Amino acid sequence: MKIPFFVVILIVSIQLSGQNKDSLDLLQDILKPINTETVGNLYKPNYPAGIYATKLDFIRRTPSSLTGVSPFRRKDKVEPDNDSIYLHTLFYYENTNKPVRNAFAISFKGHVFFQLRAILNNRNATDRAQKADYPIMFAMAILGGDNYMYTEAELSNHWASNIASLFGQIGAEIAEGAIWSKGIVWDIKKQEFNIFKSCKDYNQFIETLYPLGIQACETQQPDLEFVRKVMNSIK
Repeated sequence: MKIPFFVVILIVSIQLSGQNKDSLDLLQDILKPINTETVGNLYKPNYPAGIYATKLDFIRRTPSSLTGVSPFRRKDKVEPDNDSIYLHTLFYYENTNKPVRNAFAISFKGHVFFQLRAILNNRNATDRAQKADYPIMFAMAILGGDNYMYTEAELSNHWASNIASLFGQIGAEIAEGAIWSKGIVWDIKKQEFNIFKSCKDYNQFIETLYPLGIQACETQQPDLEFVRKVMNSIK
């Protein structure tokens, strides 16, 4: 039976409480590169390469550090081919082989990656119920423009996950429904992230900006392929 990606991440995150080198390598093994064709012509914003430790550094387009980093496993020195890129990854310092744990964003090979911890720490006030099982992971902005940058990441509802943990197998099924790949927008003018927690939440975000982007909400979560098209129209 094929195990859903979010279940794998959940299982691994439980094993990572010690956050040692071996367990970090285990997580990186799961995060495989994808071909860029699967998400179209990926967005490359004009940000100088480097680590942006704070939101202010990112807004100023001034890297906090130029220390070399890599999203690829350094111990075997094997990198994916030039046609592949990671949408979700850990970043490692090249000089120490240790993961980057505290950053707002990283600009790497023309792409911008937001750390999940930074997304949660700088989110819209209405998105407080969201959490990440492994917050030092990074998610790449796949499109953007003068108004927004858009990415997607595995986030769960904090309250639903906590309730699920109390009810054994039934709780596990509830937890499955609480974890989704969710659309996330960096609002350049408001300088905050907006997480599309549900289809209804997405519609509330888009209704005044682009009424043609409203979805029928036949499921709890919005259709992310359609969300990408809409965000590409208002970026």
